[in-house]
Formats: sequence, structure tokens, C-alpha cells
Amino acid sequence: MSEQPNLLAQQRELGEKWLDISIERYRANLKKQRIGQTQELYNSFQGRVSSNTETELKMRLVYAMQGLYVDAGLGRVKGAASAEERRFRNKRGRFQRQGRKAKRWYAKQAANEVHRLGVLVSELTGQLMVASAQASLPTDPVTVSF
Repeated sequence: MSEQPNLLAQQRELGEKWLDISIERYRANLKKQRIGQTQELYNSFQGRVSSNTETELKMRLVYAMQGLYVDAGLGRVKGAASAEERRFRNKRGRFQRQGRKAKRWYAKQAANEVHRLGVLVSELTGQLMVASAQASLPTDPVTVSF
């Protein structure tokens, strides 16, 4: 029974460390791709372990919603700059604009981070199961006779 609090404490510690490392990696990815002039998205990252039981570990990673739009490539990059450009319109009567390219700062990295967390939690659980099995073994030698 003493293994249970130890497992929960180690899972919680693992979750907190994982969140810290993930946030650092997301921020580094934003800097690498030069996303965010106002740094609002960069500064909006928050993470916490919301619940921790024997069978599940729930964590919450929060960031500004605009990050999803950048990841998907939505929005406009520039409007018409001069009067000459403003008089040209597309087929639907709208100004010619350059489309934004998608900057995949989140999608690929999220898949990698979630996979890595699963591996870490599996390793931790396996180590604790082996330790609890070893602790429950009898200390006296066992002899089997046929």
C-alpha cells in the first residue's frame, strides 16, 4: 500500500516536468519560425497537472487561440499597399492579397510530445510494478520438491 502514494507523486512530478519541457520546446519552435510580432502567443503558454489517479494522469496545456490559425495558415498577410494596387480586384471584387502560408508550430510537435509522454509514463509504471512484485516476494528461500 505504501507504493501507491509513491506512484502518484512520481507521476505528478513526471507530468510537471513534461509540461515545462514541452512549453520550452513550443516557445523555441515559435522563435525558430519567427511567429508572433506582439509575443502574445509566446507569453500565453500555461500548463498544469489537473488530476492524478492510479489509472490516469490529466494535464492541461493552454495557449492563445490565435496560434491555431497560424498553424493552419489562415488570415491575410498584407493588404493593398498603394493606390495602383487598390484598383485591381480579383474575380469576386475583392482586393488582391497574398495568402498566408501555414507554419506548423503545433501539430507535428504535439504528436511527438504526446508519444514521448506515453513512453515515459509506461516506463515509470513498469518500473514501479517490478519493484512492487519484488517487494511482495517472500524473503525465506522456497523449496519445491516433487
